[in-house]
Amino acid sequence: MAEEYKCAFNSTLLSEQFGCAHALAVVRRGGPDVACHSEPAHTRCEQVFQHLKQAALPAFGVEDDLLSMPHSVLVKIQFGGLLGLQRQVEPSAGAEVKDIDALLARTQEKYPDLAALEYSALAAGITAYQLKRRR
Repeated sequence: MAEEYKCAFNSTLLSEQFGCAHALAVVRRGGPDVACHSEPAHTRCEQVFQHLKQAALPAFGVEDDLLSMPHSVLVKIQFGGLLGLQRQVEPSAGAEVKDIDALLARTQEKYPDLAALEYSALAAGITAYQLKRRR
């Protein structure tokens, strides 16, 4: 069996609003989760997520501490960050991401050094993202 990596954007995939060609639904001790079965895709996603998080946390006024950071902040970073990237790469795209890996591949084509991307420009969109209410 192929190696499985914890998906950096699992909240978007668990909501079934976004998709990814490398996503694999799994059940872990805490419940449903998403694994990635591609090491290169996982590495790129993790890199982008870390940059999004570092750009957005000051705007939320929280530190990078899983014990004190509200879960909703991480979810907003995932959704708002991907939607912001999509607007930068494909301005005519809608309000969902059909394939996260394909979006990040297109982002890397446009910005070969993902670390050099202006993530701080996405912070306002991340903080403004409205989470869907549970019914």
